[in-house]
Amino acid sequence: MSKITSIGTAVPPHRSKQTAILEFMHAAYSDETASRKLNVLFSNSGIDKRYSVIPDFDKSRNEHVFFNGIPDKANVEDRLDVFKERALPLAIEAINNTFTNLNTTLTRHGVTHLITVTCTGLSAPGLDAELIESLALPKDIYRMSVNFLGCNAAFHALKIADMICKTEKNAKVLIVCVELCTLHFQPKDNHDNLLSNTIFGDGAAAMIVVSEEAAKFEDQRGFSMKGFYSLLLDKGKDLMGWNVTPVNFEMILDAKIPDFIGSEVEKILENASARFNIDSDNIDNWAIHPGGKKILDTIGRKLSLNANDLKPSYNVLSEYGNMSSPTILFVLNELMQNKDKVGENIFALGFGPGLSIETAFLKYD
Repeated sequence: MSKITSIGTAVPPHRSKQTAILEFMHAAYSDETASRKLNVLFSNSGIDKRYSVIPDFDKSRNEHVFFNGIPDKANVEDRLDVFKERALPLAIEAINNTFTNLNTTLTRHGVTHLITVTCTGLSAPGLDAELIESLALPKDIYRMSVNFLGCNAAFHALKIADMICKTEKNAKVLIVCVELCTLHFQPKDNHDNLLSNTIFGDGAAAMIVVSEEAAKFEDQRGFSMKGFYSLLLDKGKDLMGWNVTPVNFEMILDAKIPDFIGSEVEKILENASARFNIDSDNIDNWAIHPGGKKILDTIGRKLSLNANDLKPSYNVLSEYGNMSSPTILFVLNELMQNKDKVGENIFALGFGPGLSIETAFLKYD
């Protein structure tokens, strides 16, 4: 068995209120019909603010740094150039915060394995190689990248880390998720783009995973990983995904996603509980990926959860929006900071392209 002993988060410096972003959208679309749709989406988003590596979203056209007042003229090469420049420092900030939370440094703690996660930018050599150089990690470190798996990619990284720690008791696995979703803004008047422009923000999160034996030796608390359950709902494969275009990474985000997930979530919980050998009544805390307010509302209603059960997810959605893969770690970090939760069970759930469902059963030991 393995344990998450620390989680660190980071966001870019440019914070914009949702009301200011809406004004940016009105100007970018410059279309009365699109503006009416955006007004409805923004008013029901449950988001107060979002962060971006781009400073443009609360500025007028003549103050734009990246989009130069013409967002649809930025091409995919321009966007990926910014990713290569901005993803690394944001990832390092999240990593440093992870070790600060452990009252140590990367050098003193040590890292044997590195897993990087992203779906909003790619290059070769990639983020893993850049981190090895910047953090002076061993050149022969085990490294792996999890790419293009979307919002639930952190679960895939956790499963890999869990397997590593089960076979190498001295392993110290560093996972870092970094997503710069706002780079791919495009004023295209269809539901997928309108919704993406309403909810997505930028952020990074990192965590340390070690074996239970190592955590006990170091007297470290954390989330013990008791099990994972995955499900590919291929009948929803057209509801969520990516298209790489000459302009950007274009998100496929169908309006039917909340209802589709809602129709499946009770069965998912039943199957996962059977896999974990627990009764759902014994779940004390819920870490649901805040893909959007309607998704959280629907899951809460279907599983008969109260507002407090989903409070960490709603809080993260309000404060940061949906940051894709790091978002579930922001939710787990809220739970980790609450020492009153020690000893309690956590059910985590995320979803991504496919439509794929990922769940994890954790215990705060």
